[in-house]
Amino acid sequence: MAEQEDKRIRRTKKLLRQSLTRLMQQQDFQSITVTDVVREADINRGTFYAHYRDVYDLREKIESEMIADFRAMIDSIRPNAAVSLRPVLSRAVDYLEENREIVTTLIKVSGADGFGKKMIEVIEECRMEAVPCQGVEDIYVARFIATGVVGMLEKWIAEPSPIPKDELTALMAKILSPLLPSGTE
Repeated sequence: MAEQEDKRIRRTKKLLRQSLTRLMQQQDFQSITVTDVVREADINRGTFYAHYRDVYDLREKIESEMIADFRAMIDSIRPNAAVSLRPVLSRAVDYLEENREIVTTLIKVSGADGFGKKMIEVIEECRMEAVPCQGVEDIYVARFIATGVVGMLEKWIAEPSPIPKDELTALMAKILSPLLPSGTE
């Protein structure tokens, strides 16, 4: 019985996420209400409030779950410093493509403290874990790399006709290789 309940909860949360995504594509986020979301999802308000405080909480949880997935995906590929850069970039691009609709929407509506900034922080942390910090310069290099990668990914994900994934991955690897320790290309 508990497994069935978990399945229903997952289904409900998925419906709410999809509904919010569709609404964010149609109107300004600030004008979206809980009523709009539950109407779009065809569920009742009580069900919404059983899981979320408001639409901001729903958006924040969507972003947090996606960032956690993104981090776990990078961590699973990069178990040690010897792994090459290309598989990590390729999987990151695949992940964003698989979630293109929601990622594009989150980047557009989240603002300065939103999804893009959280992705920068994940990539920056990964760089700092991979390359031991030997001074303030390493901190700035990590931010430079992370900001550049996220900027390229944001541009690619928002393009109506983006370059092929393998071309993007190769371009990012070419740009990043001189900034990373040898053996990670």
